Amino acid sequence: MLMRQSRPVRFGLDFGTSNTSVAVWDGEHSTVLPIDPLAGAAMPTVLYVRRDGSSLVGRPAIEAYLSDNRQRGPVTREFKPLGIRLESSNPRQKTVEAMIYTDTSSPGRLFQALKTFLGDPLDVSTNVFGEARGLEDLIAVVLAHVRERVHELVGEMPAEITIGRPVEYVGGAAAEARAVTRMRRAAELAGFGEVRFAFEPVGAAHAAEVAPGLTLVFDFGGGTLDLAVVRRESVGALEVLATAGRNIGGDRCTERLIDDVVAPQLGSRATWGPKRLRLPAFIVNALHDWHALSALNEKPLLEALDDLVRQGAPKRELAALRSAIELQLGYEIFMTADATKCALSSAPAAILSYHHAAVDVDARLTRGRFERLIETLLTETDALLTDVLVRATVSSTDIAEVVTTGGSSAIPAFRALLARRFPNARVRDAATFTSVASGLAMPGVEEAALAR
Repeated sequence: MLMRQSRPVRFGLDFGTSNTSVAVWDGEHSTVLPIDPLAGAAMPTVLYVRRDGSSLVGRPAIEAYLSDNRQRGPVTREFKPLGIRLESSNPRQKTVEAMIYTDTSSPGRLFQALKTFLGDPLDVSTNVFGEARGLEDLIAVVLAHVRERVHELVGEMPAEITIGRPVEYVGGAAAEARAVTRMRRAAELAGFGEVRFAFEPVGAAHAAEVAPGLTLVFDFGGGTLDLAVVRRESVGALEVLATAGRNIGGDRCTERLIDDVVAPQLGSRATWGPKRLRLPAFIVNALHDWHALSALNEKPLLEALDDLVRQGAPKRELAALRSAIELQLGYEIFMTADATKCALSSAPAAILSYHHAAVDVDARLTRGRFERLIETLLTETDALLTDVLVRATVSSTDIAEVVTTGGSSAIPAFRALLARRFPNARVRDAATFTSVASGLAMPGVEEAALAR
């Protein structure tokens, strides 16, 4: 698709924890672009850097990472010097050679959820096959890929960009300046000359063309929940009365489901011996995190699992755990659980079925059981709704419309919460995964964000 160059062009970027999307405004319409050749408009925010320095982003990055690692066998780690010296804790020794315990034969490095580190107080680089790369450098690689893809699709290399930002970065208010500065720097490194920011839920409000009166925007993605109370007069721009956000995301819902249904089949609740021994916490905690589970593929750990079986640990469950680790099954397991979660949004019950090597899971889940698993997330969401209303100095009965966006907003328990909290409001959906990017590309979105 090529744009007509005579029209004013604006670009909006929703760089999300889980997915990234881009939209272009051609002077009349905002169009979301299929930036991922496999996934389409919602590109997984994943970067894979191979040992030769080449990089992939999105779904192709995930596929390449799994393909490269599936046949390599257990990881071998060695201590390698970083080439720098650090202060020693020993007062008699001024400096020590910095070492890293690293996977020396890794075909590549996978990076995900980069957005969550934007506000981190630590400003350190990571060693990527001998090259020190900071967070801004890694995000810039993703953004540069996206920029090139936009060029392919519209025939114009974006020079300016409006980037969405959460209401609150991970790390809270203290992380604000660090996060915005790092994101701006990453965009500049990727080639964007002018970088603007607007709140993500405000972008969604623009895309949804909210009705006159008071509207609550409920932007519930994979990593965060962002809220905004906006007012639109019969004629005029949006006025943002209040915003609020928290790291309540749909991925946390999926993780609860894995913990309850899949993880026990991998030994998370198993006990053995007179002392009622259990798997170490770091293994159990990795079961719902597919990347962390992949990182356990080390020969000493796999041998330790075999030792546990000889000491009385349940053979079936630990064989399944070994398969999940060795065969890099974590991503498939996560996606199967995520699909089951989505199925429960339209059906009262669903079957989670996954069979690969020694991993055998068949479980029937009801919506009621799932809602009990996410009960604490519902409580957190309820509190956040109260918070944004207090900040806006309005009551729930004043809200005339609730606009939902983000894949997780389809979960019935959260929709029921919205209906209960806002009895006078009409609840309607914006584009599930792409409304934020669409609104960010539209004129006026930055001005609305400044009207807080």
